[in-house]
Amino acid sequence: MADKILLPEERSLKILQASVVDFPETLVILGSGWNRVLENAKIETQIGYDQLFGAKTSVPGHLGRLIIAKIKNKRIAFMAGRFHMYEGYNGYEVTKPIRVFAQAGLKNLILTAASGALNENYRVGDFVILSDLISLFLTLDNPLVGPQFIDVSQVFDKDLRKKAIEIANKLKLPMQEGIYVYNHGPSFETPADKRTLKILGADVVGMSVVPETLVARSLNIKVLGLAFVTNLAFVKHDHLEVLAEAEKSGEKMQKFLTNLLS
Repeated sequence: MADKILLPEERSLKILQASVVDFPETLVILGSGWNRVLENAKIETQIGYDQLFGAKTSVPGHLGRLIIAKIKNKRIAFMAGRFHMYEGYNGYEVTKPIRVFAQAGLKNLILTAASGALNENYRVGDFVILSDLISLFLTLDNPLVGPQFIDVSQVFDKDLRKKAIEIANKLKLPMQEGIYVYNHGPSFETPADKRTLKILGADVVGMSVVPETLVARSLNIKVLGLAFVTNLAFVKHDHLEVLAEAEKSGEKMQKFLTNLLS
């Protein structure tokens, strides 16, 4: 399948600047189930991905809009949904939004995602503050082009992680700290895949986060990674079940992000 083509970054930047005069310093990418935070928001501007980037996201549960909104009087940018490589894009294309927003003034990136547990101590409904990631399986999908030998000794910002942990504890949310591993998808992992990934040290697995984190760090953007466990390590599941489990905890996700952003 040939890669889909998004608009050139320069064109997306012009479209963005025509609609958003002052881009917020903080962007939240809302993964499956995390959209409830927008119910608390005072929306200022919305732009569809088809207008801004030249393509819609095809994944159920992803709205496909850039939303500028206020959470308790703090202006935040939200990507309601994201592009994935399994939709037919390459690694460089799925991370174009981050490079565009960096040129507009982005400083802090909060990545959220649904994830599958590999750590057998994790339970459905756990929030995972990501401490590290495994990028080995990006191979030729790596979004960085050329000799970008970035330091990834600490990909997730220490201060942002500390704040997220404090808020999760304050709200008495079921919380873990763990390592995220990337799977290209769209197929879920086989039982043998899961056993292998667990041996490698991963706690949760998903089909995003890692490309976005690498590009953000290459641009000196601070990153916080938040995963939500929607299925257990060795239990059969499908995407609709993932969405259903995330929806059950939508109110908790909403409170978590609202407190974090304010």
